[in-house]
Amino acid sequence: MMAKKKTKEQPKEPRRRRLPHGLEDETFSIKEAAAIADIADKTVRNEIYVDLFRVELDDRSRVAISARGVIYLRLIRLLPVQLGPKDRNALSRMLAEGWPGAEGWGRKGDTISKGMVSLDVGAAERDAIERLRVFVRGRQRIESDTGGPAGDMLFKDSAIRVRLVGALLARGAEPKKMLTAFPTLEADDIAFAGMFARLNKGPGSASTGRARATRAAR
Repeated sequence: MMAKKKTKEQPKEPRRRRLPHGLEDETFSIKEAAAIADIADKTVRNEIYVDLFRVELDDRSRVAISARGVIYLRLIRLLPVQLGPKDRNALSRMLAEGWPGAEGWGRKGDTISKGMVSLDVGAAERDAIERLRVFVRGRQRIESDTGGPAGDMLFKDSAIRVRLVGALLARGAEPKKMLTAFPTLEADDIAFAGMFARLNKGPGSASTGRARATRAAR
């Protein structure tokens, strides 16, 4: 009787944990990703330029960043140490592609480590996922203010401008007091308005256009 040859077991592909709240299929523009991660647009563009994490193009050939890409960007914003390009690339691959390790890094649970360096990324990941959830919900909660300045948006079924709520937050208004001032809004709406204000800040925004027009009229 011939002995059966032992077949060499192939190493199992690491299984990625699926993202909650239907985020797996969501994509975001560079400006949206920067607003959610709370980093500069320039930083996002630089990470893409040096190919530190993967992006795709949407049907209009615009950059589309996955939710996992945004989580990576939020992590590099929150981590207490500044990682070099190779280490950042390893981090993005571990997050986005489910790699168990890269460039000497390994992951066990919420902890990533390399040599004597050990970082807990769990809290940062949960923070990023919550910000993504708030932003995706917020996108569905707004509509164009057809009677107002170009680019202004309202919370649905209200006359409350999203930009106004965001501006008040930027000036130091407390979110709890904002809920009292705008009883039709929820805590998620207030948090979204803060991101929306950042998203619409800078050249090309309606507020900037109005400011230029005011200066020109003087």
